[in-house]
Amino acid sequence: MKQKLQNQIIYITGASAGIGLSTAELCLKEGATVVITGRNEERLNEAELILSKTSSNVVAHLLDVSIELDLIESLNDIYKKFGRIDGLVNNAPSIHTGKIIDLDMPSWRTNFKANLDAVFIATKTVLPWMISAKKGSIVNVASVVGLRGTAYMSGYGAAKSGLINFSKTSAIEAAPNVRVNCVIPGAVQTPATERAIPNEDLMEATIQTIPLKRIAKPEELAAPIVFLLSSEASFVTGADLIIDGGKTADLNAGN
Repeated sequence: MKQKLQNQIIYITGASAGIGLSTAELCLKEGATVVITGRNEERLNEAELILSKTSSNVVAHLLDVSIELDLIESLNDIYKKFGRIDGLVNNAPSIHTGKIIDLDMPSWRTNFKANLDAVFIATKTVLPWMISAKKGSIVNVASVVGLRGTAYMSGYGAAKSGLINFSKTSAIEAAPNVRVNCVIPGAVQTPATERAIPNEDLMEATIQTIPLKRIAKPEELAAPIVFLLSSEASFVTGADLIIDGGKTADLNAGN
C-alpha cells in the first residue's frame, strides 16, 4: 500500500509533545521526512529519540517560533537542505490566561506571538516556495476557544479566532495549487491541557460538558492532520475541521 506522504518534507512546529509529536510520528509512518521544532531542548531531544524508533528521517530544530528571525532562518535552512517544503503544520501553542482587567499588554501579546504571528511568518515564508512548486499543504491548529467565549482566555481565544480566519484567507490566496486548512480541537491529552486543567475535579467537570464524555487523544488529531496534508484531501481547502467530541454542537454544554 502506498504511503500517504511518501518522500514529502513536512515541517511541524511545537512537536516536542502532544498533537505535534503524534502528528510527526504518523507522518514518519506515512513515508515523510519530518522536521520537528520545540523551544525546550530536553523535551525536543526526547521527542527526537522517540521518533527515531519509527524512522531515521527526523530533523530537530531548537526554536522559539515567537522569535521571527529564528523561525525564518529555520525554514530557510530546511528549504536549502531539501529544496522544498511540501507540508507545514503550524501547531506551536502559547497560552497565557487571566481576567481581562488583570492582563497587561505584554501578557495579551504573548498569546498572539506563537498562536497567530508565527503562523503568519511561517506561511509568508513557505507560500512562495509552494506556489512556485505548484503543490503544498498547510494545516493550522486552532482551538474551540476561538469559536466560543471562555472566561480567563480572552487573549488565547482572540488569537485562535484570528487564526481560523487567517486560514481561510490564506486558502483563497494560495489557490489553486496550494491548500490551507484548519483543525479546531477541543480538550486533548497534552501537557498544555494538563497545565490549563490542573486537577481531577476540574477535568471531570470538563469531561461532563463533552457529549462523548472524554477528552481526545493526540493521535485522534494527528490522523485528520495527516489526511489534510495528503493527496486524499486534494479538493479540501479553506476548511475548518472541528474535533471536540461534540462540545460546540451542544448548546447546553457549559464552557
